This record gives sequence, structure tokens and C-alpha cells, in this order.
Amino acid sequence: MMRFSKKVEYALIAMVNMGSGAELYTSKSLSEQFNIPPEVMGKVLQALVRSGLLMSVQGVKGGYTISRPLNKINVLELIEAVDGRVKLASCGTNPPESCAQYGYCGIQTPVEIIQEKLIGFFKAITLLDIKNTYNKNASVS
Repeated sequence: MMRFSKKVEYALIAMVNMGSGAELYTSKSLSEQFNIPPEVMGKVLQALVRSGLLMSVQGVKGGYTISRPLNKINVLELIEAVDGRVKLASCGTNPPESCAQYGYCGIQTPVEIIQEKLIGFFKAITLLDIKNTYNKNASVS
């Protein structure tokens, strides 16, 4: 079954709650607020900085802030920043000799089509879309 890793979930939580980027957030404050293991939160934030989705400010009053508005960051960018390239099956990403079924199965093209549609789907959803859905659901409760 395909599912987001915990690191992707934590990245979504952090970035959606960072919001406008007006203030700085520390790894410690985010991990405490959302009950995320501090060492994992730190690694997730570092991956987001390396990918350019977050900026890191050094110093005593330092922390993390988003690098651009949430409507300019899509879910695909976040997933790939934390977990690497989205891939459904190995047949499209590995040499044929690494798959015992490669010459027999005939699903390479359909899998590639599904893969591209999934990538397009994740690319079409912005973090602002997620934040707005979260806010709408939170106000109903």
C-alpha cells in the first residue's frame, strides 16, 4: 500500500503551521507543539532547508521560516525534499536486469502512466490548499 512516510507527515504539519513565514520556528518548539520526536523533526527541517523550501536563521533568536508563500509550494516538492523521488514500482527506475519479471510482465508502460498521473496530482496540490482544508475542517468541529 502506498502511504506517506512519517517524515512527510511531519513536514506537512510543520510547513502548514508555519503559515505566512513572518515568524521563526525552532525545531524544539515544533516538536513539542505537535508531539514529534525532536531528532526526527530536526532532520525533517534540515531536509526542507536543503531543498530550499525552508530558510534557516542562525543565532540565539534563530529558527526556521518558509522560503516562499504556501500557494507557491506543492505537495510533490515537499515529498521529494523529505523522501526523494516518488516512485510506484522499480521497473521504471532500475535497469531491466534488476527485475526478474521485466521481460514477462508487460506493466512497465501502465505503471509509468500511473506514476506520471500521481506526480501531476501531487504537483497540483499546494500547501495553501492543505492549510485551507485544515482550517475549514477545524472550524466545523
